[in-house]
Amino acid sequence: MELKINSKNEIEALAEIGGFDDAVEFTGSVPDGFEANFKPSYYLLQDNEIVVNQDYKEPIITDPRPSEAQQQLAQVTYQQMMTTQDITTLQTQNAQMAYQLMMQGGKA
Repeated sequence: MELKINSKNEIEALAEIGGFDDAVEFTGSVPDGFEANFKPSYYLLQDNEIVVNQDYKEPIITDPRPSEAQQQLAQVTYQQMMTTQDITTLQTQNAQMAYQLMMQGGKA
């Protein structure tokens, strides 16, 4: 098993298959429920043993909804995308009409 360890010896990630850059190969025994209870920084690697981090604090989860500024930016971006699409459609129509006029002019 490979463990990704931060500067505080907290285990940030683990890999049974594959690995990480700068990972530590761990072949020792793991505590009961290690994989089921795993959360980044919940466990430490100390003296080649995996132990529970006594200083672990659950991360504070902020409101996942976008802020008003993010909503406004998304709306402006959407409007810009729609405007670009409209411009492309009009340019295509203009090119088609110009082609038709050119073809009609050649027949006369």
